[in-house]
Order: sequence, then structure tokens, then C-alpha cells
Amino acid sequence: MKTQKPLGLVLFFTLPLPLLAQVNWKAPESIDLKKTKVSTASGQAVVVTANPLASDAALQALKDGGTAMDAVVTAQAVLAVVEPQSSGLGGGSFLLYWDQSEKSLHALDGRETAPAQVEEDMWVTSDGKALPWLQATSSPSSIGVPGTTALLWEGHRQFGRLPWRTNFKKSVHLAKDGFIPSPRFLRSISLAKTLGINHSRAFRSLYLPNGSLPIQKIPFRNQELASTLSRLAKGGVNEFYRGEIANKLINDLQLQQNKNEAVKTITYEDLASYKVQERKPVCRKYKSWKVCSFPPPSGGGVAVLQALGTYEFLSKKHWSKETVNSWHLLAESLRFADADRSHWIGDPIDWPVPIKGLLEDDYIKQRANNIQISNATLRPSPGEPKGSKFLNLASQPRTAGGGTTHMVVVDIDGNVASYTSSVETVFGSRHLSGGMVLNNQLTDFSFVSNVSGKPIANRIRANKRPMSSMSPVIVFRDNRPVLAVGSPGGWLIPHYISNALIGALDLKRSPKEVVSQKLLSVQANYTVLEKNGTWTNAKGNIPEQLKNLGHQIKYSSFSSGLAIIKWDKGSWHGAADPRREGKAVSLQPDKNR
Repeated sequence: MKTQKPLGLVLFFTLPLPLLAQVNWKAPESIDLKKTKVSTASGQAVVVTANPLASDAALQALKDGGTAMDAVVTAQAVLAVVEPQSSGLGGGSFLLYWDQSEKSLHALDGRETAPAQVEEDMWVTSDGKALPWLQATSSPSSIGVPGTTALLWEGHRQFGRLPWRTNFKKSVHLAKDGFIPSPRFLRSISLAKTLGINHSRAFRSLYLPNGSLPIQKIPFRNQELASTLSRLAKGGVNEFYRGEIANKLINDLQLQQNKNEAVKTITYEDLASYKVQERKPVCRKYKSWKVCSFPPPSGGGVAVLQALGTYEFLSKKHWSKETVNSWHLLAESLRFADADRSHWIGDPIDWPVPIKGLLEDDYIKQRANNIQISNATLRPSPGEPKGSKFLNLASQPRTAGGGTTHMVVVDIDGNVASYTSSVETVFGSRHLSGGMVLNNQLTDFSFVSNVSGKPIANRIRANKRPMSSMSPVIVFRDNRPVLAVGSPGGWLIPHYISNALIGALDLKRSPKEVVSQKLLSVQANYTVLEKNGTWTNAKGNIPEQLKNLGHQIKYSSFSSGLAIIKWDKGSWHGAADPRREGKAVSLQPDKNR
């Protein structure tokens, strides 16, 4: 078995021992083990989101003449009410958007930024050790300047058709009059309690009144959030970053800061200076398709394209449908992409990311040639792409995460949105302001800034955006979109998406089949198989066959939340991952499907 030692840091942030049995910090979201029916929809316009109420609201926006962007704004506003554990106005987002009229692809970056007063190694203790991850998530210093609201505004300015205010009607109604809490909503509150909520009186008051979970059959109301959404609907983006919403946010954070003067957090200046970045999508040819995703500060998009490129190169000679070889090649491709992601990716305002070199054919082939067809490579080192010669960096550990959502939308005009949004951990920092959950995205930075004098690309710096695994994808064939996909899942997001793309493109599976298929993931030194489902093929037991190739096998219940739409035979077909509570809906449904 071939083993390579990684360059730089080998360090993992762990939860206190009593929590380890209850929380998988690498993928903390729970899944719906009882759900077996897959929500699907077909038509000329399709929406797939993580919650039925959000999907229905987005579909209504399309019925009212809105674009895919109007549907995104509407759905995200509703998700802030009904799925606050995953996303909301206090978080950050990436949007990949195909403008059909201009035949152009856009990447809008609404990722959170670090405040101007953050300090290097602010999560390193006096004895030089990294602060426990769980402790950091609950600190106000973990809260990045929210970017989702600015992204929605900018996306609507460029691509929306309905009045901004119209897109908030449903979310205001649901926050004010209430909605029946879903089982996942209640499970997430319980998980937040396990993670720790003693630091947040506002969280306890809203989500655990009298110390108990909300009653499932009684409408759950969030009057403060209704007020925040109403103000945003009327006042637009300035209300959030310079108006009353901003004032309340800063006041709430200052109350926390007064309790601990050492805490450095967001200021009025940080909010007022926030800007959405329009970035150039990263794209790479995969067989007969062009696959496009999000560039840095996303590391997920690069990882998906690298993994697919490596898999394609290896599978030309060694692939056969769903044999152990196909799983072996996928695992190795993901592992090598992860090594590069941990080492080279960060916000390009701090270090020049060698994107071109990481995605070049020659580099992908070089990486693929380091993979043995008959043996697993554990702990592969990062490569040396062109453009990295003078970047003497160290690798960072993989990060935690889980509080994320994804949606895909195609409208009647052919505009396509693939949108991922997050508050980081379940319910983010568990701090609230104006009824909205505040993120803890700054824990996505490396907790230490350097190792043995070598800087880490994803080190924390003022005004910097932390590396993300979020990787919305749109796939093209003959210069027209034919598929859009994405998922929540923290570090594992590009793993889930790579699984999905191989299923949809290589194996020609329908969206329903793609979201239902078994999933494979990797750590640096072992391979993870989904423990639900049967891992057998015509030649026997796949886990045993992988072990014979040197894989150390572990099993997990993956918390993917894939949302996918695919063009086939003159219509769009969508499906929502049955592991969560998502819903696919459509206009002009195809009754024959």
C-alpha cells in the first residue's frame, strides 16, 4: 500500500468527548432515514429547493412572471424562516447564473468577509494550541460580515423581473403567521442544543421556549424575523447594511462584546463596506460536456473539476461500469483533489491562487499518473501546479460544517440558477439578531496562520473571505445548459457532487436515480461508504474488493442534500435528495413522465 506524508499541518479540531457519540462534526446534519419517496418534477420550468414551502413559493414567483433569479430571492427568503439552521440573511452564498438572453454565465460571490479588526491567530491559545472548534463557533468573533442579502440584491438588480418587494411577501407571511415545523427543523434545534446554546439567550427564547422544543402541530412564529424581512423588502440592501437592520445587528454584537472585551467582531464600517464580487466561473471539459463551477474562495469548485479530470483520464483505460475499479478511481480522484484543495486554495486577495495550473490537462494527467490502479494511495501530498513556484505554503486541516442549503431553478425563458447558501454550523453561531441566525463562517479559516514558518493560504486576514466547499455547478453541451446540481454537506460537498455528475453524465441516470444512488467519500487515510444500501456487484462485495486494493473502509450516513435538474428529451427534469426534506416542482409538467 503506497503512503505519502502530507506537507504541512496535520491537525484536526475535535469536539469535547461527551459530544463525540452524538455529533459527527465532519457532517453534523441529521438525515431522514424514514423518507423513501423521491420528490421529482418535469416541465419547461423547474424548481428544486431544500424545503417544500420554499419550492412552492419559488414556483409561484415563476407563475407570476418572475425569472429564475426572482425564484432564488423568494426561496432564500422563505428558507430563512423555515430552514434557519442552514441558511438565511445572516449567512453567505454563491450564485452561478446562466443568462439565456445574453448567453452568458455569471458567478456572484456573496461569501462572508472577516471584519477589519480580526487578529492573526485569534483562535490560538496562549500555549500555542488551536482553540477547540466548538468553542470558536459560539463566539461572536466567528461571525463574518453577512453576504447573502447583498448577493440577492445584486442578482435581482441584474437578472430579476418582479419588484424586489414582491419576492418577500411569502416569507413575511410565514414568519408572522407561522408554519408547521418539520421533523428536520425540530431535530436541528435539538442538535444546536447539543452543540451549545447557553451563550445565546435569544436562541433559547425563540427555539426552546420554556426549555422545550416547539410543538410540531402548532404554527411556529418568528415575529422579529417578520419585521426584519418587511424592512428589507421596503428598504432594500441599504436597510440591511446601513439602516435599522444594521443598527440592531451592531448593537446586539456590542452587547456580546461588552461581556468579553477580547472579542473582536463586526463594526458599522464592516457592514457598510461589504461588496458582492462578480467572479469568473471555473470551467473544464469533461468528455463531451463543459462543467462549470465556482472559483476561489470556493475550493469546492476546483476540487470537483480536478476530481472529474483525474477520473476521466484514469477511466479511459481502467473503467468498467460500476465495478470495483470505478469506485477505486473515484476515491483516489477525490483524495488527490482534496490534498490540493487543502494546500493551494484561499481568497485570492491574500495569495495568488494557481487556478490555471491546477486545472491544466498536463497537471491533471501528472496527478493521475501518481495513482496506482491496483493500490490505494493514502495521505497523498499536494501537487506543484504552474504558478505555485514561489508560494511556499503549508496545508491546513479539513474544516467542519453542515448548515448549508442548495437550490436549482430553470425558468420558462431558459435562465438557470445553481445557488448554494450557508450559515456554517447548524444554526451558525446560534447568535441571533432581528430574528435571523448569524453565521460562524470565520471558523472556515485555518485556526493557525502558519506551520514551521510556512503560511497557510486560508489563513485569517482582515476583509478576507474564508475558503468554502460550496460548489454550485452548471453543465453545458454545445454551449447550452443541460444540467445544474449542488449540495450542502460541508467539506464533503464536492464529493457528493462528483458522485452525482458521474451518475448523471457517465451512467446516464435520471435525476431521481442520481439523488437515490449510493455515495462514496474519502478522508486522507480511509474511504467512506454510505451505510444505507447494498454494496454489491456481479463480482461480489465491493467493500471487500476495495479493501483488497488497500482501502481502509468506514461507513457513514451522509447528510447530502442534492438538488438537480437535467435536460432530457425536450424537457427539464428535477429531483430532490431523499436524505432531507426537499421538493421538486414545475410549470407545464410532462404528464408522460
